[in-house]
Amino acid sequence: MQIHIVKNAGFCAGVKRALKLAENNADESGIWYSLGPLVHNNAVIDHLKAKGINPVDNLEQITEENSGIIIRSHGVSSDIIKAAESKGCKIVDATCPLVSKVHKIVQSLLQEQYEIYIYGDINHPEVIGILGWCDNKATVINQLQQVENIDKRHKIALVSQTTKDENKFYEIAQALLTKAEEIRIFNTICSATRTRVEQTVEVCRQVDLMLVIGDKQSSNTATLTKECLSTGTKTIQIEKADDIEPEWFEGVSNAGITAGASTPDWIIKEVLDRMTAYEEKENQGLNQAMEEQEIQQNQENENPNALQPEAMENQGVQNNEESFATMEAEMADIASPGKGDVIKGTVVQVKDDEVMVDVGGKSEGLIPLREISTQEVSSAKEVVQVGDEIEVLVLKWDDDGNILLSKKKVDNKRAMDKLEVSFNEGLTVPGKVIGSVKGGLLVDIGITSFLPASHIGDGFVKNLDEYIGREMEFKIIEFNRNKRRGSQVVVSRKELASEEKARRKEAFWNSIEPGQIRTGKVKRIIDYGAFLDLGGYEGLLHISELDYKRIPHPSDVLQEGEEIEVYVLGVDREKERVSLSRKKLMKSPWEIVVEKYHEGDIIQGKVVRIASFGAFVEVEPGVDGLVHISQLANFRVDKPENVVKVDQEVNVKVLSIDSEQKRISLSIKEAQDDVDAEEVEAYMQKQEQSETPSDEPVEPEVAEINDTEEVAEITEPEEAEELAAPDDVTATE
Repeated sequence: MQIHIVKNAGFCAGVKRALKLAENNADESGIWYSLGPLVHNNAVIDHLKAKGINPVDNLEQITEENSGIIIRSHGVSSDIIKAAESKGCKIVDATCPLVSKVHKIVQSLLQEQYEIYIYGDINHPEVIGILGWCDNKATVINQLQQVENIDKRHKIALVSQTTKDENKFYEIAQALLTKAEEIRIFNTICSATRTRVEQTVEVCRQVDLMLVIGDKQSSNTATLTKECLSTGTKTIQIEKADDIEPEWFEGVSNAGITAGASTPDWIIKEVLDRMTAYEEKENQGLNQAMEEQEIQQNQENENPNALQPEAMENQGVQNNEESFATMEAEMADIASPGKGDVIKGTVVQVKDDEVMVDVGGKSEGLIPLREISTQEVSSAKEVVQVGDEIEVLVLKWDDDGNILLSKKKVDNKRAMDKLEVSFNEGLTVPGKVIGSVKGGLLVDIGITSFLPASHIGDGFVKNLDEYIGREMEFKIIEFNRNKRRGSQVVVSRKELASEEKARRKEAFWNSIEPGQIRTGKVKRIIDYGAFLDLGGYEGLLHISELDYKRIPHPSDVLQEGEEIEVYVLGVDREKERVSLSRKKLMKSPWEIVVEKYHEGDIIQGKVVRIASFGAFVEVEPGVDGLVHISQLANFRVDKPENVVKVDQEVNVKVLSIDSEQKRISLSIKEAQDDVDAEEVEAYMQKQEQSETPSDEPVEPEVAEINDTEEVAEITEPEEAEELAAPDDVTATE
């Protein structure tokens, strides 16, 4: 039986967006709800419940403070959003952008006074939301017959529920053309819905049976089922793999799978795995021959001279080519292995694309690259070396007389035997994640097995690739040797992860205490802090505890994946909360100030704020000192802002430091005085150093006196008069 899967089956872009928004906000503070189911799929709803997001029917059911509401992809009316805002709820709008577009269209049509018709299901949440955006002034129609009862109107507009059938939409639009003088038609059906329907119909023409996967409440799934039935192909709608009945596939040579827009990938994968389990069983001859060969070898080891009748019966009839090769070998007294024999050989040559093995016969055996390993390798040299003794299975004799061998099939059977025991006894098996595929991971446990995304851990995994390369323990949940398509072995870590998480959690809460210093790994950075993995549980490092100085955003100082030491501030075992601090392990700004500065030091700072009595200057991040108004300048200052400005760099002198009161007094005036004094002192020293002493006598400088005015300037008044009066003049009355 061949299985055909519709290419675009499963989640549409709008549903993926809604789910991502919900998961991203699940870890935010507060209690989160979705208004109605986020999507019409019970498995997805259960997944969200496990992450703490519960659906409610109305806002009245939300009574807790600090609650958040997630608007589902179907959208809601504007009145509900306003009511949620007035209630104080945090709102995450996950409405599909295509649905939001319909809301804007009907708002505009209402203002332009069109009579609005909505093609859709009147009780569908998307239609209820659309009605709310046009004040419920619209008519919902779902059948062509309803158009016949409409009287002629002046202006009519038609929109559609995004998940409805497009052909029927156009039929209704055609019928409305005769009902109005003016009509506007908006095809608001999602293009993904149209594409999925087209692809589904195409697959229906190729198969005998079509399975449609989706929730019973999903309108999109119902549309797909109806389209499949219209092709005449036998169609069955299911919700999950457990709904499948084996008798459905009797006489079916081609089967198809499609899924609604709200169906997650992991459910599609589980259905595919279940369907392949009902296919024809793989030819058992190869495994049977290998098992019979082992029995024969064991019996010969016990009694090599005895002829075992069972071994003779198991030899079977060889084809002509094999019989001829065997006869030729017997003539040379050399026993030749037959098809299906498991034999030992020695590697004699290794190339990139093949390996030559000496199996003790007349001809060498060849192992092609595709048969060298259960894992994909680029060269045989990665697996074996010359001189290695290996077990191989005889596949056939080629035209040149060489024996075509397989090491992979022997390794695969040995591994499958071992895994079957582990599966039956419920044992765990070690394995390594080697790759990712749609819906899960590939794990090497001796063979390549499949690990569904829903079984990686006890919660949803966003990034599958981060697990590649990890070595872990797994439990086998499905084992089928005869499966021709899909994985023969399916493994899970869900139960093991839950047990491991419970052990770590118990150990964590038994050991955590306030005052401890722990190493934590930054898991998620949010606006108000970061969550750190402390080895078994996560604690919150609030943004206020990151540093003594103000941090605009936690990402400014932290990176996801970074390991840091933190101080345990508080432990609430009842609420299972741990509060952490990074700054508690750092020196406080005042400790730095006390160690770094002393009274009399002149330092540089920045004016951070101005008051009527002075200015505050930041000397270290988190420590401000006061420059009193009297210490701002060498003159009287009326207003501090006349002298300094915020963000101005200034030199200040430390007048006093009070570490107990955490106060520091500063002075711009004294800092300037000290700077001026230092400049004068430096100038005087420079002058003294520039004067050079000499042994030559220095002649005194003689000033020339040119007139009496200059004499008057340098003599006493009496001397000036004496100098001015001539000797031969006598004063008379």
